[in-house]
Amino acid sequence: MNQSPREILSCRHVGFSVDAPGGRLDILDDITLSLNAGETLAIVGASGSGKTTLLGLLAGLELPTSGDIRLADADLKQLDEDQRARLRRRQVGFVFQSFHLLPSLTALENVMLALEIAGFDGVHERAVKALTQVGLNHRLDHYPRQMSGGEQQRVAIARAFAGNPAILFADEPTGNLDRRTGQSIADLLFDLNRDHDTALVLVTHDMDLARRCAHIEEIVDGQLVEKAVTG
Repeated sequence: MNQSPREILSCRHVGFSVDAPGGRLDILDDITLSLNAGETLAIVGASGSGKTTLLGLLAGLELPTSGDIRLADADLKQLDEDQRARLRRRQVGFVFQSFHLLPSLTALENVMLALEIAGFDGVHERAVKALTQVGLNHRLDHYPRQMSGGEQQRVAIARAFAGNPAILFADEPTGNLDRRTGQSIADLLFDLNRDHDTALVLVTHDMDLARRCAHIEEIVDGQLVEKAVTG
């Protein structure tokens, strides 16, 4: 008997506004989307359209002005800031355009630190396994300055996946890389998505990368204007 897909992310009629000198500024308006465990979603749109703002809301970094978001079975509006942070540490991974590695720590120490903060046991073994999965078992003791951009992004991906998150948010993960390196990083993200059954949400301006996802949502001026299913 087949199990029904488990919804890992749900966003219903979400809006986000801020107070600006000229009055209230609406950044997102009536955003509705959902994603099941293990699925892939690309969020595309021009600079300033609200992509990164939406990503932050979906991850619980900020709360929406209106509407509701459920992440890993939790209603984000019902959680305080500390509870949302705990949820992220256990259920969410992040990969950014800028790698956000600590320069004074080795690759292994960067991954171990994230696991320690999240409260995992066996952090050394987990970190070694994660770095081996991204092909960096020979770089464990290297510092970020001793690694290429692609290798640094692999460390960031290992850090994101080391705790086996339910969902990974990636904001322009290939944006600082040359095309060939970016392709290998994209391959790695989709391989880990498949192997770990981790849902993947990509914010990208690269339509070739977006088309590798099962779902695409396009934002124009803070609103979803197109829904497409690929593959």
